[in-house]
Amino acid sequence: MELAEQLRYFRSRSGCTQEELAERTGIHANTLRKYEAGQRKPKIGQLKRIADGLGISVIEFLDIEIENEADLVAVLKKVSPFFKWDAMAGVLEGKERQ
Repeated sequence: MELAEQLRYFRSRSGCTQEELAERTGIHANTLRKYEAGQRKPKIGQLKRIADGLGISVIEFLDIEIENEADLVAVLKKVSPFFKWDAMAGVLEGKERQ
């Protein structure tokens, strides 16, 4: 399912209108319409605000296939851009950094 379809689906499932979602998220209703029409794609920060407004996890919007540790790290980097990855590198390699 494409992101635009997912946005419509989750909004519809939550029972709110685009205007109500706009109020919950602080994203203009016209922008939400464009996302749902597939004319624009939200950046991860906006997608997080939409997910929060719908009461779901942003992960539900992502088409994720994780086959190995590298795939998992790539996904985590996309969904948590403020996480300090340098400190985590040693853990992922099985070593502690000092």
